[in-house]
Amino acid sequence: MNTTSLAIRVGELNAVADSVGEVISTLNAASGDLGPGEITAAVTEVIDQWQQNLGKMRDKIGTIADNVRGAVANYESVEQGGRDRMMALADETVAEQLVQGLVRNAPDVQVANQHSRQGQGGSTGGGRRHR
Repeated sequence: MNTTSLAIRVGELNAVADSVGEVISTLNAASGDLGPGEITAAVTEVIDQWQQNLGKMRDKIGTIADNVRGAVANYESVEQGGRDRMMALADETVAEQLVQGLVRNAPDVQVANQHSRQGQGGSTGGGRRHR
């Protein structure tokens, strides 16, 4: 999921909503007395409809933005959970390998210790091993 792309789209939607808002403001400012007839009433009706639709559009953009934020948070949470599980597995694997290495090397360490003790004047005749 490209969360950056989603966030950019939300920003673009907000920019469009801002542009529509500016058009509405311009129409509203220019809609004073447009002369005889129903022109002023018609422009006012258009402005009202656009404002209502802009409100709905901003609500939808807000919902989209909330959904994007939720998706990003969920994505980050899942990603962190995967990282945590992998770290725990790596730690467990390293610990197992260390223990296995110690267990595997324990007889060698015992023999080396015996040789060391024998080399210090032990009872086997000057540190030599007889077979």
